[in-house]
Amino acid sequence: MTGIVVQDTTNLLNAIARGAEALSCGAGWPDGMETLLAELGNVTGVSRVFLFQVIDRGEDYIVQDYIAEWVGERKYALLGDDGLSMFRTERSEPEYWAIHESRKAGSHHAIIVSELPDCKVRRLLEGQGVRSMLTIPLMVDGRQWGVLGLDDCEREYRWSESEVALLRTASSLLTNSILHARLHARQQQFDILKRFTDCFAWELDLKRMLLWISGDLSGEPGGRELYLTMNKAFRMVHPRDRRALTRAVNEHIASGEKTFRHDVRLYRPGGGWTWAEIIGSLERTEHGELRQFAGIVVDIRRRKVKEMKLQEQACRDPLTGAANRRTFERNLSFYVDRARSEAMDLALLAVDFDRFKEINDTWGHPVGDMVLKKFVRISEQCLRGGDVLARIGGEEFVVLLPGAGMDSAVRVGERIREAVADLGPLLEAGSIGFTISIGCAIWDDAMSRPDDLLEAADKALYEAKHAGRNRLVCHSGDCPLPSTES
Repeated sequence: MTGIVVQDTTNLLNAIARGAEALSCGAGWPDGMETLLAELGNVTGVSRVFLFQVIDRGEDYIVQDYIAEWVGERKYALLGDDGLSMFRTERSEPEYWAIHESRKAGSHHAIIVSELPDCKVRRLLEGQGVRSMLTIPLMVDGRQWGVLGLDDCEREYRWSESEVALLRTASSLLTNSILHARLHARQQQFDILKRFTDCFAWELDLKRMLLWISGDLSGEPGGRELYLTMNKAFRMVHPRDRRALTRAVNEHIASGEKTFRHDVRLYRPGGGWTWAEIIGSLERTEHGELRQFAGIVVDIRRRKVKEMKLQEQACRDPLTGAANRRTFERNLSFYVDRARSEAMDLALLAVDFDRFKEINDTWGHPVGDMVLKKFVRISEQCLRGGDVLARIGGEEFVVLLPGAGMDSAVRVGERIREAVADLGPLLEAGSIGFTISIGCAIWDDAMSRPDDLLEAADKALYEAKHAGRNRLVCHSGDCPLPSTES
């Protein structure tokens, strides 16, 4: 039998139009799909119109599911057949595999079963009572989503080119409906996400290098979508974060990983610079070419505040709030490197309490803790903005003084020592006066390691203790010793 005559082609076109209305203006996907299948079946007179969906595909296999059908008579029904539910085809089945590979490329297949060679495909179709079949792949976003098929169990029907072209139009209606449903689902998911987080969507056009941003960022009532060149887009990123963002994107593309995550500061109208996490999904073609880069940006200001507090806690002594030993060592190494490379002055004060054990033994450890905290508050009032006060032991402290020479270091150390010595009673029950001894050292060419500076300050501190306490001694020996004793 040859193709349908012109009048029937017109009927087919009208049937497709009715199906299109059901999909676009009526029930939509998937309910409108059933209307289209019925329209196609009734106008073509075939026994069965069906849909397969590709569930999974690998290099050596494909998994499909028989998800929908229209049948002219009940005896033609296959929906619910266990053999068609989530069935797997292996590459080792050459007849099947050749068809799947052709469909993946977008090709249709018009088959007269009696003309097939003796193979598994023919035996399967004969077992289903099929005499002729037409299948058209459903391509969504350039990939095969599934198959639209028409089986005739009564006729050996040969489809004309015009009929195939019209049925391809029907398949396009189905794919557009699938896309619309997918976008609607994603919008619902995004709306749910927005209830819990402050976020907006973005998509990067990798061909034109234009960035689309949803209206949530515009700052206008109702918002408006933005299309930005990369130069304008980068102006929204904090200057200190631009290089790291570029490096992170390039490394992500080179890695081949699918999900991208990176924290940056973004400018938002009316909100200034705010911390945000960029989350994206990088899609590639089957040949590995970049196809799409899109995702969302989530406001993480609250999370960053918590992270910064945790980082601050990790860098601080929990009792006194001074920097801890690890933070001091990191700063010491950094400033020693600068002293070497830039000939920058660098001084270090090593501080220890005089007879601190007596305070603990007399008043108890809670009072001893109070004394340590009071010392830190006093010292902070005597230091400059860039100086580093750290607790490195029980009652042992150090003060790192970047840019300070011997004279400046001595002045800072004496201010701290005198402020402590002049401190009044700490308890109403009695006076808890306490004093400190200080060793001062300056970085010089004779030193090679950061520890050399610390050892020099410790040596000067030992000399201060040996000389009578409550005094500052410089490692060079040139510093005058105060006569005050504890």
